[in-house]
Amino acid sequence: RDSKFQVRSSKEIHRRSNISNATMGSDNKPETAAEPTKINHPFLLLSCLVTLAVGTVIALLLFHCVGDRAAYEKKIEVLAAEDLHKLFLAVVVLGRTVLYVNFYPMDFKKDVKGNARADPTYYRTESGEPVVMETEGDLGRYNRANRSVHHMIENFGPFLLGIAVAGNVFPTIILYLACVYGVGRVLHQSGYSSGYGGHAIGFLLANILAGQAMDGLCLLVFLKGEGIM
Repeated sequence: RDSKFQVRSSKEIHRRSNISNATMGSDNKPETAAEPTKINHPFLLLSCLVTLAVGTVIALLLFHCVGDRAAYEKKIEVLAAEDLHKLFLAVVVLGRTVLYVNFYPMDFKKDVKGNARADPTYYRTESGEPVVMETEGDLGRYNRANRSVHHMIENFGPFLLGIAVAGNVFPTIILYLACVYGVGRVLHQSGYSSGYGGHAIGFLLANILAGQAMDGLCLLVFLKGEGIM
């Protein structure tokens, strides 16, 4: 093959992947008989509910402190009269689903350390050698920056839907959340490109502060429409 298509790091792939022998096998062969990792489903469900609780607290603070509370209440009454407040619960359900399916695979790569955790997929050659993304230099930064894009695509569906349905009720708040989300995603990508772990601040801003607050606002509309709050 033409060598210009063969991009290799100066380090051996199995040394820079940081994938432990427990994960890949001490003799570089798949361990088909290994005990499969057990997923703690109750913990995953609890995590989804705790993050929603955090988002709802943020939403309550925004509801009472930003904009015209009376106008919010009146708009919610109009929605409830048409039974449209239930659409907001659909956003919450979608948000919990997306969060759960993103949490689910994490335990399977708990032994993978460092930049190799950015790999969305792991392969082996027929000879048993692990195949991972390039982690060194500009190509490594390119891979992690693109992984940040994939992460956004994996998670932003409920946020976009929230903008569409909640924007009419809380226009100013939704604008603020969109700005926080945008800043968070930019920081997530720039931090991720520098190395695994550098994306933490961006993740907190986009996925926790803005994303969960959006779900919290939608839950708030549903609860008020049902007369629960």
